This record gives sequence, C-alpha cells and structure tokens, in this order.
Amino acid sequence: MTQEAGATAKSPPMLKFSHIGLVATDVDMMARFYVDVLGFAITDQGDFGDLKVVFMSRDPEDHHQIVLTNGRPVHLPRNTINPKFGPVIQQISFKMPSLADLRDMKNRLEASSATEITAATHGNAWSVYAHDPEGNYIEFFVDTDWYADQPFYVPLDLNKSDEEIIRETEDMCRSSPGFKSIRQWRVDIAKVMPPPFPE
Repeated sequence: MTQEAGATAKSPPMLKFSHIGLVATDVDMMARFYVDVLGFAITDQGDFGDLKVVFMSRDPEDHHQIVLTNGRPVHLPRNTINPKFGPVIQQISFKMPSLADLRDMKNRLEASSATEITAATHGNAWSVYAHDPEGNYIEFFVDTDWYADQPFYVPLDLNKSDEEIIRETEDMCRSSPGFKSIRQWRVDIAKVMPPPFPE
C-alpha cells in the first residue's frame, strides 16, 4: 500500500498478535484435542445465544489464545491450490523449545486423532505439521540459529540425532542464497519494522 502524494505518514498502530478463533463442527471434540494433545487449559466456556463458546490458553497472562465456537459447515471444501491448507485458515503454529519437544509432539499427534503428519526443515526452523480432527492445518516448530531465503522446505527425518539434524540444516542454510545467522537477520529486519508493543 502506498501513501497518497502529500499525505502525512502515520505511525503504525501499537499491537501484537493475541489469539485465534476457530469455528468448529464439533466444539467438544475439538476442545478435547487441544486440551488432551496440545496441553491447553479451558479458561471459560458457555453459551451465547445459539453459539457454544470454549476459551483456551497455555499462558496465565492470556485469558484465551484459542477460542472455539460452533457453526462450521460439515462439508467445507479444502483449499483449491494446496489441499493440505485449510479453506480459510492456512495454518495455526505453535513454537516449541527443542528438537526433543518436537519429537514428543510428533509422537503425541501420531497417538491422537490428528492426520497427515509430516516433518520438514525450513532452514530457520524445524517443523512438524498435522491436521487437527476437523482438518485445520497445525504446525509445531523449533527455531534454528540460521536464516536462508524463504520459502525453504526440505523433508525432515526426526529419527536422526540432534547432532545430525543440526549439522545437515546448517550445511543446507550455508549453501542457500541469503544465508546469515538468525541473529543478524533479526537485526536487519528490525530496521524495516515498526517498534514492538511495549511490555
């Protein structure tokens, strides 16, 4: 978006991402998945007219990070370009601290009602992807120490050791255009971003 000639540029609004709302066909089933498999806590729930609403969070500073409501059509079509993506929400992503946590999540997903579970490296992150019980595309990721131009997608074998995965990912990043440390990338990208929301 460009500024009209002569217009005074406004400062960007002070905001940070807070939560996502999902419309579900079966709210109770979806709540069980996000509680039992992903470890969310239900912080509130109730009815608002015909709407059934469930609020969930993993952070006591946030009343809800996910809110579920009913009303999703049963036969909502998939994305027409990439059927793995949802028809409206492309994906919901959750950050994790380590490769061990990522492996554990993959095991939890495989033991749950999640489907189409895959793993990949993006150079700047290692990811596990799946569909939740109603087909929303969810991602779990661990940051790496490097940056390579995106998009960057290489299948990831989580049966390999941490050392193998780290070495192979760093080698791929170093041979990729745009390679730099993630620390340097953050310094560079901060120059073109508005200031962060004050804590």
